[in-house]
Amino acid sequence: MSSWNGKLVFITGGSSGIGLEMARIAAEQGADLWLLARRRDALETALNQVRALALRPEQRFGAVSVDLSQPEQAFPALENTIREAGIPDVLVNAAGAAHPGYVEQLDPSIFRWMMDANYFSMVYATKAVLSGMMARRSGHIINISSAAGFLGVFGYTAYGASKFAVMGFSEVLRAEMKRHGIRVSIAYPSDTKTPQLEYENRFKPPETKAISGTSAPLEARRVADIIVRQAQAGRYAIFTSFDMRLVYLLNKWLPQSLVFAILDSLSTKKTG
Repeated sequence: MSSWNGKLVFITGGSSGIGLEMARIAAEQGADLWLLARRRDALETALNQVRALALRPEQRFGAVSVDLSQPEQAFPALENTIREAGIPDVLVNAAGAAHPGYVEQLDPSIFRWMMDANYFSMVYATKAVLSGMMARRSGHIINISSAAGFLGVFGYTAYGASKFAVMGFSEVLRAEMKRHGIRVSIAYPSDTKTPQLEYENRFKPPETKAISGTSAPLEARRVADIIVRQAQAGRYAIFTSFDMRLVYLLNKWLPQSLVFAILDSLSTKKTG
């Protein structure tokens, strides 16, 4: 098990939710830490919180307000950050958004937003740090996905497509980067108590809620602890609960027709 003590860590989406909790852990472990997110006020608050958790007096911290879904902002901001802080040892791509709904009712702009926020922001951040990691022949990229990134869940045509893209990108990136000494991990967190989940729940169709079940969402700190621990242990695919790992494995092992039948049954359980 490695630690991020003395490592340089960039976290996108680091001003709230899982990203912020991973930032707290990084600070507690002694990492130099840069947070990247859109909202300047939330970033300043997050920066003050993680700075207060520093393990070492010489730890460095920074925050960059940037919309990583826009390449004309993402690449200059990351290039400037690299000039200031250096090539990161770890990049955590935690920025993202979720907006569920019936496909026929979702405006096409929602589909573009989901791809920009969940997929392209990850691609741009990764591309910005990759050449430096490759030249150094070390680094670790951790992408945050979702169960909707490997399983077609009712109500998530826009969100699920973007998270499936994250999975595909991560699998290919792992293969290509292995010869360069760069590790890749992808996390599939269970429902997590975050501001994003509160927003998402406002738009979930009843069928989506039925599939999600009645179990309480996990605390963001617990989810972040599991992701960091498994990433540092060298895991590629990371699951934050036994249930999530089981769903992933069953989705791979069971015939697709049976998986569809189970999902269809769950979606009609409370709405039929």
